[in-house]
Amino acid sequence: MAFTSILYLLFFLCHIDGVSAQKRPVELIEDTSFQGGLMLTPLDPKTVQQGGGFAKTYRDTLAFFKPAPRPVWRLSQWHSRYSLEDTKPEYRGDGSIFYADKTKKVGLSPEGVLWLEVNASEAYTAPRVKSEHWPHLLVTQMFEKRPPVVGELKQLLFSMEIKLEKCENKMEEGTFDRNLHTAHTPLFFMIRNNNRKSEDYGQKIWFGIPSFDYRHVELRDREHLGGLDRGTKSYMYDIPPREFWGNVNLHDKQWHRGQTDLVPHIMRVLELLKEKGIFLNSSLHDLIIDRVGIGWEVPGTFDAAFQIRNLSLKRVNN
Repeated sequence: MAFTSILYLLFFLCHIDGVSAQKRPVELIEDTSFQGGLMLTPLDPKTVQQGGGFAKTYRDTLAFFKPAPRPVWRLSQWHSRYSLEDTKPEYRGDGSIFYADKTKKVGLSPEGVLWLEVNASEAYTAPRVKSEHWPHLLVTQMFEKRPPVVGELKQLLFSMEIKLEKCENKMEEGTFDRNLHTAHTPLFFMIRNNNRKSEDYGQKIWFGIPSFDYRHVELRDREHLGGLDRGTKSYMYDIPPREFWGNVNLHDKQWHRGQTDLVPHIMRVLELLKEKGIFLNSSLHDLIIDRVGIGWEVPGTFDAAFQIRNLSLKRVNN
């Protein structure tokens, strides 16, 4: 074979391999097993807003097995009665490391299984009333280096596993109001128009995948488009949770795995919002995935804990 023919063949093979590599799934979430630790927020989100952002206001780092100079995960403890800052690690016989205060407990196993616990019986002195804040315990990762652009994606494959450990209603009989009180584990992404030339620049969508909720044993098989969340100035949308988790009972204290391709769901919510006259100047190429988060919100007197493992978000380019 002539020398030039060999060069053409090598170029062709490298080109094919490069194209193939672009279409392979690439993990977007860093430190999927939380080994590098969690950076703590203050108790009040206003402290962050008024203090110049998270980097200037975070309180402490909960270190685990591979402490990082700057962990990629944040731990939001909004509206908690106590803070986890300056708590001492508890080393358990199975190798797990835990941090705790009177209302919360966070732990990690050597295998990367994260434990999140809120004991709201130590936070509320009376049943929560309307407009009263409630405790959060949420792990969040920002996609700061190169947030995925939805229009560049063929697929965005998300999967994870959760297991409920406890959810105990500590409210006196007759005081529970399902419109005010629950314990649930929101799982969310922030989708944002990132095109400075677009009239919709900065508009956001809280894109949710409902999971455990004390009030509901049966998972919905329908999507839900909410209104504008005034606190974050974001529109709210939930995919059908049964489509992600299957027809399962998340209350049964067993491990459950969910998985889906997010791209069709994002196309769907954009379509729904345009029908309502919102995001009219947005295309899929304008939209980025800003962050991912999961944890507890407990707007009721419940003591609740669950575990998370095998978190993954993989992109496949067009």
